[in-house]
Order: sequence, then structure tokens, then C-alpha cells
Amino acid sequence: METVAHPGEDQRECSQCGLLCRLPPRYPGLVADCPRCGNVLWRMRRSRRSYPLSCAVAALLFYLFALVAPFLEIHIYGRFSVARLSTGPAQFVLEGFGLAGALVFTVTLIAPALKLGLLTLTLGGLRVLPPSWLKLMFRLYLALAPWAMIDVYLLGFLVAYTKLTAYALVHLDTALYALICCMLTMAAADGSVDIEQIWRTLDTRACTPKPVRGSAHLGCHACGYLNTAAPNPAPPGMRCLRCDAPVHVRKPNSLSRAWAFLLAAMCLYIPANIYPFMALTQLAHTTTYTIFGGIIELAQAGLWPLALLVFFASFTIPLLKILLLIYMLITAQLRTKGHLRFRTGAYRFIDFIGRWSMIDVFMVSILIALMRFGQFASVHAAIGSVCFGGVVVLTIFAVEAFDPRLMWDAEHPIYE
Repeated sequence: METVAHPGEDQRECSQCGLLCRLPPRYPGLVADCPRCGNVLWRMRRSRRSYPLSCAVAALLFYLFALVAPFLEIHIYGRFSVARLSTGPAQFVLEGFGLAGALVFTVTLIAPALKLGLLTLTLGGLRVLPPSWLKLMFRLYLALAPWAMIDVYLLGFLVAYTKLTAYALVHLDTALYALICCMLTMAAADGSVDIEQIWRTLDTRACTPKPVRGSAHLGCHACGYLNTAAPNPAPPGMRCLRCDAPVHVRKPNSLSRAWAFLLAAMCLYIPANIYPFMALTQLAHTTTYTIFGGIIELAQAGLWPLALLVFFASFTIPLLKILLLIYMLITAQLRTKGHLRFRTGAYRFIDFIGRWSMIDVFMVSILIALMRFGQFASVHAAIGSVCFGGVVVLTIFAVEAFDPRLMWDAEHPIYE
């Protein structure tokens, strides 16, 4: 791929390093990478548009069934308990942790439903609904995609299941199998959607504006389109010519917003690891567990793969995200020129991996939903789980607020 001096219809500004690139000739299976930082600019899918639509409809049907069907059942000391997907968030609220309940409810119930519904409406309504509606729905779908955490929830279930089998007889119910099918079909839909082709289909402009003297080339953060007729600098409130999203030369107040979210996450990280994550009562004897306590218990039970999974997801990844974000923010502020490709790769890594730290929060949600037998056997959430959920959400916000192009601006200024 070559760099260009005059932007046009088949050109992009890399969203992670700011380089202007010309897209190569299109063909099924094309993967266009930025030659400077390696970011994927366009991944052209081989499947027809009907395939992701079919997968999205199937995932939506599986999801709706999972909402109403029982998820898990346990038998302990002659008692019986059944839980649905909504039981865990409701139990968080009943125990006084409304924010944790709202978080779990949002990422396991609201976000997947909205994501699947928006994708189905967008793909199914391309020839029926007004383009302005479709553009808004597709933008919301792309924004919601990372927050639909069914895959992470199922990993949290796996950890909770190993703990439950040590105390009770566990029966896997129909909602679990429906949720697994939903995860697989949703992943197939996401993996087969050609995002750039959808945006081109929704593009209702009669022609592409030609560059004008003194113009800036602004890449849209929502759809990737290179706006070529924007005044230099862009006025506040300017909209993308293709998707109507606000466009900016760089994300507004990127460094200050990222620092604010990161510092808040750092304040919660220590109590999240020090204070108990949950409390287990069995035959009137109560034991509290921290994150490390849960990891040690899994290791002592011989479940080393799960112990390592929880160790990396609940301790290593949040700490690594915080340290890498501090490194990137400081080097961006100091306008350091070295290791730019490594820093951009680190940004892509923490952007991808951050959501997987929710495993322990989902585990607690499942345990408190099922173990509700008073002094005989019960699990209660503790303040550590709320703090840890806050760390995960705030670090995700910090990564989203940070504009990685600021790191490259030290070596390649926007305006010469």
C-alpha cells in the first residue's frame, strides 16, 4: 500500500497513527493494513450480506429464549435453587450493590439485545428504512459491540461452575445451551460483516467532494471515511459527510479525559485487590475471599488452567492496562518519538483485552444468584467486586478516550 498526498474516495487516514493511505484494488478476502503501524484499515469479507443477517437473526432468537428459560439449578442439603440470567443482577441490587447490578445487567442483557437488534435492523432494512436511520443504527451497533459480553460471561460461568460443584449438585439448564449458541452465532455475524461495504451501501451522496486549497483531511472515527473538504482547522460540531458523526482532527480533550478515567481506576485498583470479593457461608461458618484467595483455591483444587485464567484476567491484565496507559499518556504528553510502533501495538492489545477482566464479576453474579440458603449455604457479594467492576469499566473508558495518533504527532506533526 502506498501513501498519498491527495486524498480521495479510496483513501483512509489510519485511526491509530494518522497516516494517509490509498486502499489497494478490492477483492474478496482483502486485508488492507496501514504500512506505518500495522492497523487494519479494511477487512473485506467473502460472505454475502445474507449470511451475517441470518446469523444475527439466529443469535437474537437464541438470546430471547435464554432470557426466559432457567439458566442453572442446584441441589444442596435437600434444598433447591434455580437462577435465570436476570437473577444475578437483581441479587446484586438486593444486597446493596446497585452499581454492580446495573453493570452486569447492562453488559449481559441490554447491550447484547441492542447490538443484535441494531445489526438485524440495519442489514434487513437496507432497502426499506431511511438511510439516516440506518446510519445511526449502524454507528450505535459498532459502539455497543465491545459491551456485549456474553463470551466473557460464559467464562465467568465456567469458573463459578467449578466452585459450585464442590458444594452442591449442579444441573445445567436450557438457557445455558441457548446462550452458548447465541455466542457462536453472534461471533459468526460479527466476523462476516463487511463494515466498510455497509457504509458504502449507506452512502447517499451523489458524488465525493473534491479537495480544496487549505483543507484538512479528517478521518471519521465512526465510519473511517476521509472527509476531504473540511476547513483547516475543523469548526466545532462539523459532521462526517458519510455517516453524519461528529469529526475532529483529534479526539477532544483526549489526554485530560484519559488521565481522569485512569486515575479513578487506579484509586479503585488497590481496594479491589485488598478487600473481600465475596463471602461464603456454609453451615453457619463464613469465609471471605479476595481475588488472590479465589486463585489460590482454584490452584489447590488442581484446576491450574482456571487458576491461571483468573490470575491473568483479574490481576495481570488490569495492572498491565494501567501501566501501559500511564506509559502511553506520559510519552504522548512529552512528545517522545521512540518506539511508536510498539506503543501503538500496546494500545491495540489493551483495547482488545480489557473486557475479559469482567470474569470475576460475572462469577460472583452467578454464585449469589444460586447460593441463597441462609446459614446452610449462601454467597454474598462484597465491596471488592464493586471496586473491581469499576476498575474494568474505567480502564475501558480511558482506552476509548485516548487518541493514539497523538503519539505519532511528535514525529509527524499534523500541520507542517
